[in-house]
Amino acid sequence: MFLIAQQNPALVDSKEILARAKNVVVIDHHRRMVNGIEPTIMSFLEPNASSACELVTALIEYFGEDSNITVHAAEALLAGIMLDTKNFIMKTGVSTFEAAAFLKKKGADTIAVKKLFANSIETYHQKSSLINSAHLYKECAVAYTEESFSEIRIAASQAADELLGITGVKASFVIYETNGVINISARSMGACNVQIVMESLGGGGHLTMAATQLNCSMNEARKRLADAIDEYWENNSQE
Repeated sequence: MFLIAQQNPALVDSKEILARAKNVVVIDHHRRMVNGIEPTIMSFLEPNASSACELVTALIEYFGEDSNITVHAAEALLAGIMLDTKNFIMKTGVSTFEAAAFLKKKGADTIAVKKLFANSIETYHQKSSLINSAHLYKECAVAYTEESFSEIRIAASQAADELLGITGVKASFVIYETNGVINISARSMGACNVQIVMESLGGGGHLTMAATQLNCSMNEARKRLADAIDEYWENNSQE
């Protein structure tokens, strides 16, 4: 059985393993995609959940006394919840804290979880460089880089998070390239629905966190993103 916390076949960690799997279970906290992973023996999709890790934890809790998981597994699940909620700030509900409490009972150490997010000095510098490249466009912070480095996905995601700390910024977008494909990481605090912006570019996600991939040049990607932002604000001027 192949368990996936991602319904976009283009974004799974291993397309080869997915192709070889006979039984596939998809667990995701994003809206159902039109071209999601198929076929599956089970899909557990709940857009109101904070993260896929919250959903996995909820499933584990259903086993009651038989729900014995290792400390490392509990810490990995708690790390996923903390990552998607920005340390329990974004998109949290009662079930989110209940899941965290359950994982804490199973031995998850918050200090150990914090260490999982530690970066190398190189990644920290790369994140800082991305932040320095940002410019403001219609209440959005947009950053991009044409450089490529090993931890670019991590640096881009963290840069997108930090750009939300700029006064007046309602959404942030970081554009970067990996393996000849342009990626865009999008974040917001809720005032701008980045899911809609990314869906207009063929991607997806949810209100505060979304992404897409484009087969085009960096300049074309920047123009298409600007057009998508224009379209979003034109249709949501009341916000």
